[in-house]
Amino acid sequence: MVVAAPTAPESAEALPARDGAPVPSRPQTDAAMQIVRRHMPWAAGAGLVPLPGVDLASVATVQLHMMSALAAHYGVAFNRDAAKSVAATLMATVLERSLAGGMGSLIKLLPGVGTVAGLLVLPGMAAAATYALGRVFVMHFESGGTFLDLDPAKAEAHFREALAKGPACA
Repeated sequence: MVVAAPTAPESAEALPARDGAPVPSRPQTDAAMQIVRRHMPWAAGAGLVPLPGVDLASVATVQLHMMSALAAHYGVAFNRDAAKSVAATLMATVLERSLAGGMGSLIKLLPGVGTVAGLLVLPGMAAAATYALGRVFVMHFESGGTFLDLDPAKAEAHFREALAKGPACA
């Protein structure tokens, strides 16, 4: 039996700075990505909540906790209102482009089959979106940003790219 060597945690080499230049790998970035990865299963678990709406609120709570932990890690003042605003804008991108997130919650209203279908869709989407959101904030904090100067419109491309990678990381 061949056992694959463990892979190193994702580093900042893949994280472009705000000006597009790659951010060098640093232990601080690797630790930040571990914070993101620790929150992914919690977000997936929150997606398992069988009550429509409560599931999405639970996922948002996990994501806010992750952003708070990342802010503390980088020594950035946590601004809950700004964090919620940016997260909501980026998550609206997900729901706008893919009905999977919102429909995963609403489909739970259908007895039996709807509950099962919702439980299959939302946890994976929640984990992927949490990964993408965390990755955007790691990139932003690495480049010296704060909650108050993150432009969601500029972060959207990075968010979508990270969202595409999220399922592979979950």
